[in-house]
Amino acid sequence: MVLIPILKDPMSSLMKNVNSPSSTHVKFELPDEKQSIITYYNEDGKESQAFKLNYIIKTIHSKDTEDALLLKWITEFKDTILFLDRQNEPITNALLKLEWYTKDSKLVRMYQELLWNLVTAHPYYLRNVLMMTIVIFSKVSSENETMSEEDKLKLQNVHGLLLKITELVPSSQQTFVNMLSEKFPYMKSSPCVILHYVENMLIVGSYLPSKRYLILECIIKRLIQMDVLCSKNAIEEAEYEKQEENQMELDGIESKAGNTSDQMALPLAHTLDLLMNCLFTFIKETSFPQGKDQMNWEATKKLYKEILTAFDKIILPTQGCCHAQYILFYICSLKQELCDGFLDYLWKKVQNPNVAPVFRQISAFFIGSFLSRAKYICISTVTACLNLMCNWIHRYIDAHTSQDLNSHGSFHSVCQTVFYVFAFRNRELLEMKDGYKYLRSLNFDRIVTCRLNPLRYCDRSIVQNFASISRNHQIAYVYPVIEKNNRNLLYANNHSSSEECAAGAMIPTFFPFDPYLLKKSKHWVEPNYRLYNHDNKEEESLELMDEEEPNVNDVIFSYSMSPGFKKSYLLNR
Repeated sequence: MVLIPILKDPMSSLMKNVNSPSSTHVKFELPDEKQSIITYYNEDGKESQAFKLNYIIKTIHSKDTEDALLLKWITEFKDTILFLDRQNEPITNALLKLEWYTKDSKLVRMYQELLWNLVTAHPYYLRNVLMMTIVIFSKVSSENETMSEEDKLKLQNVHGLLLKITELVPSSQQTFVNMLSEKFPYMKSSPCVILHYVENMLIVGSYLPSKRYLILECIIKRLIQMDVLCSKNAIEEAEYEKQEENQMELDGIESKAGNTSDQMALPLAHTLDLLMNCLFTFIKETSFPQGKDQMNWEATKKLYKEILTAFDKIILPTQGCCHAQYILFYICSLKQELCDGFLDYLWKKVQNPNVAPVFRQISAFFIGSFLSRAKYICISTVTACLNLMCNWIHRYIDAHTSQDLNSHGSFHSVCQTVFYVFAFRNRELLEMKDGYKYLRSLNFDRIVTCRLNPLRYCDRSIVQNFASISRNHQIAYVYPVIEKNNRNLLYANNHSSSEECAAGAMIPTFFPFDPYLLKKSKHWVEPNYRLYNHDNKEEESLELMDEEEPNVNDVIFSYSMSPGFKKSYLLNR
């Protein structure tokens, strides 16, 4: 036997009626056109209050409701804001679901004033109002990378609403930034949806300058999450497979594929590419507002500090990121002071004993890759950095005589950085006035023959190129040390399990500024990016005499120092 309750919940039946399909077309007329909607709702009559509430909500929801009626009601609600208390929350929720941003300017303005009064008089609605705006950020076209003028106008209305709310309720700024982070689209959402969401976050940062650093940290954090999933190997393999598929297609399909040649084959890499391009554009527009040729130095300096803070918190500690660090690479190209500041920041970490050894080594790798790859770094900056590093190395050798070689990871990392920079910039260094004398003054011989034996721990391809170039120019002769290390290699391998776990041991080598692979955004990087030039036939012939397998290491070094490129090289031999 089925029991039917005698008493029913009036609100549940009300909401059921509101959401029913029969509410498509609404014809709701006030008993008297001069009578206010609030008076009608509160007065006693034949209809129950639940019935009246039902019709009010359905009228607000209906697409057939005329704007004139909505404007009249919104104006009345605005002027009698205390009516929209918790008891009448269903009406407030219906108003928040209204697509007001598509209406005419008069209604938009009145709606904005309604919400400004609402969050002031009833603070408990603040999160609902902010959530409504965040939902609109995700409603922009998911097909087009560039927003239409209609979408731009809608979002302009939304940002106008938000700006005033954050002024009226200052505490809403932090709340809104937190909500933006919480509601960030899933990384596998439509790339354009994520792109437009990030664009709107950056716009929010323009009128909440005190919170912009938090917004940038949120964006870069999401960027990193995508970046670590888009390894260079994965990107190259996807591009290779796409190229193979295109070659097998008919001519007509080939021309169609050519129209999207700037789109990454790996879907997540495509999203990453769009976001990197968005951030590069943001940096450019912030530094050169309104397309001016003259830089706004104060704005650029402030943005650099915010990005550097995000770099310190998010990028530096993250293993496996390939492209996010190019945000620093690009902004440093805008002014020499920024470049010097980044190098100074990294070097302070390297020589600070209170910094964890792993971060000291990562900072050293960043210095080496930055000095080697950035075209905008002049040779005088390179020599200044080499002086700092070599002087530190020699002082370290004087101060440390420990036989536990595996505990000197920071020292070995700095040595490798010196060898790497020398191999990349040796031509410019030798072409300086008294360049040979300068390089001899760095005393490479003492570094490579010291008891801490850096050549044993440095990357093999770096060691081989350093040895070849230094011998070719008679700067240092390090092959005896290499041969001795090779003879002891078997012994070292037998004890590697304990050595690798030693505190302060050198971490696996990586090179932060390896070649940039993202197609759409690479034009921001390429003009300032240096590829390794190794066309000296004499050097190649010298290496061939001394290495059993010189060709593989040499070409890997000339293309990219990342171990991830070894596979792609061997596949294309």
